[in-house]
Amino acid sequence: MLSRGTRFLSAAPLHHIQRALSSARPHGFASTPLAPLLKNKLRTASFPGVSKQRGMSACPGCSDQDMEDYGPSRSEVFSTPLAGTLERYDGHVFICLSSPPETWPSDALGVPTAGGLAVGTILSGKVKAAMKNMPEGTAKMRVTPCHALSSDEEGDLLYFPPSSAGGSRKLRTFKAASEEALQTFVDEVIVKGNTDTSAVPSKPLDRKQLFVCCHTQRDKRCGVCGPPLVTQLSSALGGGGQVRACSHVGGHSYAGNVLVYGNDMDWYGYVSPKDVASFAKALEAEEPGVVSVKLWRGRMGMTPDEHKAKVESMA
Repeated sequence: MLSRGTRFLSAAPLHHIQRALSSARPHGFASTPLAPLLKNKLRTASFPGVSKQRGMSACPGCSDQDMEDYGPSRSEVFSTPLAGTLERYDGHVFICLSSPPETWPSDALGVPTAGGLAVGTILSGKVKAAMKNMPEGTAKMRVTPCHALSSDEEGDLLYFPPSSAGGSRKLRTFKAASEEALQTFVDEVIVKGNTDTSAVPSKPLDRKQLFVCCHTQRDKRCGVCGPPLVTQLSSALGGGGQVRACSHVGGHSYAGNVLVYGNDMDWYGYVSPKDVASFAKALEAEEPGVVSVKLWRGRMGMTPDEHKAKVESMA
């Protein structure tokens, strides 16, 4: 027969278990017979709405100590103002990879697709070489690997152009499965700004798009904070948006880092599971704007000074 304590722990909500184990550690509770049950409940717990990403799990291999040291309640959170921590850039390309983020090395750009093509390395090099042909004053273009959803194909390129590109903000998924095709993508889509080109196969990228840094080999804070956010945001948004794990985007100390494309590419830091509901509610709007002023790091196309000024204007 199960003891009273064992029956309670089996039925207790996850956040009660986490709080009990954390508070008990200093008093030696971790060595008691109930400790294994506590840890097993944490290890096997799942969040509502299983992610549709291949192989994603909620913080792979995380222990309660990892959550304390690297999770959303770590001591450094909110020790630094977030507005202005994003340098200006003017366009973003995400490369879909089928391999899960916990397997990516520190430099995920070199991870090859199933066909053996190191799309990230090749595309990043071509984008850098093409910058000299971009309009004067154009800031850098970012290239970031992301974890493919079940609706993506490995090697798909998700392109978020500058606001002036092609005269509109049409978002599309491009297919470029060879080095030659990648060069055409850079020449036609990035340099010329022609997102409607027929030179590179593409399809519309609908709904709101979110990217969460989960790059544990680059920084453990991202590996601990990111995966639960992917799972919970995916569940909360339902059909109203798509959420992908991505590699390093800069600013490990601000994990969880979440990039949101509603009508602009907005960056947020220190995002935790308690922010998920408010994010999902705000993103129901057709043009949501800044979802959270407190968590906002900045926006694609703006300078750090412009970010700070915008936050002051919204205060």
